[in-house]
Amino acid sequence: MAAKIWSTKKHKKILFKNSPCVVTLKDWDSLENDSLSQKGLSVIKNCDVLINDGIISDIGEDLLNKSDNLGEIEVVDSSKYVIIPGLIDCHSHPIFAGSRANETVLKSQGMTYEEISAKGGGIVATMKATRKVTTQELSELYKLNAIDSLARGIVILEAKTGYGLNPVQERKMLEALYEAHSGKDANELPLLCPTYLGPHAASPEYRGLDNYIQALVEDLPNIAALGEEAVKKGISFPLAADIFLERNYFTKEQSERWLGAALQHGLDVHIHSDEFSRSGGAELAAELARRLEQTASKRRQRGRVLTVDHCQYSTESDLGRLALLGVGAVALPTTSFFSKIPYVDAKRFRASGIKVAIGSDFNPGSSPMNNIWFSSYLALSQCGFSLAEVIAGVTINAAFALGLERIYGSLEIGKKAALVAFDGNCVEDFYSSLLGDHVRHVVI
Repeated sequence: MAAKIWSTKKHKKILFKNSPCVVTLKDWDSLENDSLSQKGLSVIKNCDVLINDGIISDIGEDLLNKSDNLGEIEVVDSSKYVIIPGLIDCHSHPIFAGSRANETVLKSQGMTYEEISAKGGGIVATMKATRKVTTQELSELYKLNAIDSLARGIVILEAKTGYGLNPVQERKMLEALYEAHSGKDANELPLLCPTYLGPHAASPEYRGLDNYIQALVEDLPNIAALGEEAVKKGISFPLAADIFLERNYFTKEQSERWLGAALQHGLDVHIHSDEFSRSGGAELAAELARRLEQTASKRRQRGRVLTVDHCQYSTESDLGRLALLGVGAVALPTTSFFSKIPYVDAKRFRASGIKVAIGSDFNPGSSPMNNIWFSSYLALSQCGFSLAEVIAGVTINAAFALGLERIYGSLEIGKKAALVAFDGNCVEDFYSSLLGDHVRHVVI
């Protein structure tokens, strides 16, 4: 049975009535990450959730009879559903053309991600296919992936460019994202959190990575203006920037140049790093955050260092410094599953005190599975995160990773209405399906 999607633009008043288990995460802000237990999920049993004009207006027992002047309201019998905050995929590459299914076969037979890339596969293969399609075609391909995400409870989707690999083609990707979210069927998609990942790999048009970085930096004012226009139109959240800082890709010095320029233009930044080696991403994130005088209790409204993503080779010391500076980490276990690289170790993250989000890293090559539920299962079974850490990782910590934790990520009165209802009667039923097939209602 497909999930029902409730857009609060169309449905003004909704009451989810008599759920046996509502996971609110309302005490998240007062918790240290290393003490997050199931108690920290702030579960309420046998209660209702009332949504009024896009806002969570009340959580409690028998709200239909206790609340005055509700007027016309839609009631959902939730007696067989667990209710949690809407899921957030904070690291995804859902806009691309073409297929790299052959690489799944090659990796299953022992070839590594880096070996495939060296033979012309990987990001470059997707670049060639993506460049061949029009902006409109690319937008339609993205919509299919975004609709699939929403059906599994993703209410906010971080979508990276990165398969254009020159300023013109990267702009095309960004424009395709904005086109998808400005059309008549935009309400059928998750909310968009776009990330400009121009420096994803080498560009065939520029000799040397330094020259490519220079070209991207020179075009950054135009890209930043495009992002600002989209925010003004209500198409998306503000644009962020990212880079692949890793051996055989971009260096720490090149990354500093790119991310420093992005911060000067008011963009938040992420760093793909420490996936195949301790490549310096965590160190650079800490340096940039210190330069901004950013701390765990003081982050700017915009122009922040948000996350380091992957982090297989980030040390406990690296992660601890990031935690003090208000920088989060994003674990991407599905990439480890498909590319046969090490999983992150939850003990190291837990000991550091850093806030850990969990993303799908959905992309056509190293993680060809658009499913946050499967990522969540791998985080539990292979990385060693607890159930509570996993749920926080795809809700409130994922909101933190995108700088949206004050308005999304938990079920609290006054926050934006975004929730998922799935079959079950207790928190553990989060895993009654490893693919999200048990999702029945999504409010966005």
